[in-house]
Amino acid sequence: MFKLLAIISLFVLASFARDTSYEELTSMWHSWKNQNHKTYSFEEEARRFDIFVENVFKIRRFNDENETPKLAINLFADLTAEEFKGKYTGCAFAADEDLVNQNIIEFDEDEGALPASVDWRNKGAVTPVKDQGQCGSCWTFSTTGVLEGNYFLQHAQLLSFSEQQIVDCDTDQNEGCDGGWPYLAVVYAAQNGLELESDYPYTAQDGTCKYSKQKTHQVAKNYSFVTPKSTLQLKSAIVNMPVSVLIEADQDIFQFYSSGVIHANCGASLDHAVLAVGYDKVGLYESIIVKNSWGTSWGKDGYVWIWDTQKSNGGAGVCGILSQPLVPTN
Repeated sequence: MFKLLAIISLFVLASFARDTSYEELTSMWHSWKNQNHKTYSFEEEARRFDIFVENVFKIRRFNDENETPKLAINLFADLTAEEFKGKYTGCAFAADEDLVNQNIIEFDEDEGALPASVDWRNKGAVTPVKDQGQCGSCWTFSTTGVLEGNYFLQHAQLLSFSEQQIVDCDTDQNEGCDGGWPYLAVVYAAQNGLELESDYPYTAQDGTCKYSKQKTHQVAKNYSFVTPKSTLQLKSAIVNMPVSVLIEADQDIFQFYSSGVIHANCGASLDHAVLAVGYDKVGLYESIIVKNSWGTSWGKDGYVWIWDTQKSNGGAGVCGILSQPLVPTN
């Protein structure tokens, strides 16, 4: 088996070499390291370069075979799929199905009455893209995002709320950098209020709770889940406000996403929390506009477009985006 794998590897690299010289690869590698401020030990350098080359080949092959989406070398290019999953996904926990069914809000919308597109970024309800770093705190960014939108709708003022406060202080059931439930974080924020990011800045690591009640803002009273497995209900919710959503993001298509619409190649094993900020049609695909928390160098300035069909993954939608949408209530 080992010999077979070695032969296959040599064949792949030989095929790749016909299109890309070693000099081009090393040039790409050094440019990427400089751009991303990466340094390694001598032994680690060789290993990371091999991973980088494999990822370059993987991306080029995908782009040759698919019109949309497009993948590109990015800040995750020196990581294997397993390393990427361990560092950047797997930390948003799905709520119990019975709990979801007990806390559903129905949006009374006729599909024909929905606007053709919605983008809350253009309406002032979305803060700039943030970066969670190597801390499994995506659930807090999805939470602050949905509460920032809700606060804007209530007060006509866009404020950037503190993820670090939630990481440090919402610890009864949530687990900081080891993951959490967005609905529980909304409950925490409703009960305690949230400080501004500027007052309680993000550190990308677990810390001791030190928030000041006097500096907090009242952000919501509770939460509700949007009817699961319904494109119409998710889009109807988005018409009213940005929406917290859970997805599966531990696939190559997310690790190297650059542009276009993700319409396949991801499942519905929920492991990442993000924010749906709108929807529109891109090419052939009606798509949800999603704000991520991996910085602006990832994706299209920190955003990704996901096909809104409910025919994928048994109704859970592409990447599971229809599984557990959540909104704050006032």
